[in-house]
Amino acid sequence: MRKSIITLVVAALLAVAPVAMHAGARSALAANPSSQSIQNARANAYHLARMRDRAMIRQYFADGYLVAVPPETRFYYLHGVPADYSYLRPWAKRFLDQIGREFYANFHQQLRVTSLVRTVALQERLARRNFNAAEATGDDRSSHLTGATLDISKHSMTWREKKWLRHELIGLEKNGYLYAVEEFHQPCFHVMVFPNYPDFAPKAAGSRLEANRAD
Repeated sequence: MRKSIITLVVAALLAVAPVAMHAGARSALAANPSSQSIQNARANAYHLARMRDRAMIRQYFADGYLVAVPPETRFYYLHGVPADYSYLRPWAKRFLDQIGREFYANFHQQLRVTSLVRTVALQERLARRNFNAAEATGDDRSSHLTGATLDISKHSMTWREKKWLRHELIGLEKNGYLYAVEEFHQPCFHVMVFPNYPDFAPKAAGSRLEANRAD
């Protein structure tokens, strides 16, 4: 009888273990009340201007503060991102290229990217139809306005793929190169990449020039 009870207890523990592990993994990148404030504080520290409108995006692209992101490469593709918003900060594009290449090397799948730079007007539209969307102005405004943030969709990802990407993001965040949030209402990894991202530090100083341009 005792042996049967022990067997049942062990079986029960094994059954809930994957759930507990999954919950722990989810919490590692879960959003918290200060998530938006943290991202805005970093954006302010790096003097990253927020995009008011599409004309500002075009000007920042012309000046080299933003770079174009192709609709599809071997390692990732854009989904639902209009051409007018297919831009990122150069260091964020470097991150996307590198994480996409590593993801493809491991799983032979492309990353699906669902959001890049946004303008105030676009963020206001999103906030009206999605209660989970960040504000377009103020201390809690979306970091997508800076052009340093992208969303990587979890759509069709296996648990192994999500686990791998989660692990990579946690490591980069611990080293101070980015801030990541795993979202579940809109299933994606929201990633704000900082200008000190590896291999791009020498060009990060250029972002400070924006203090004399716009905010």
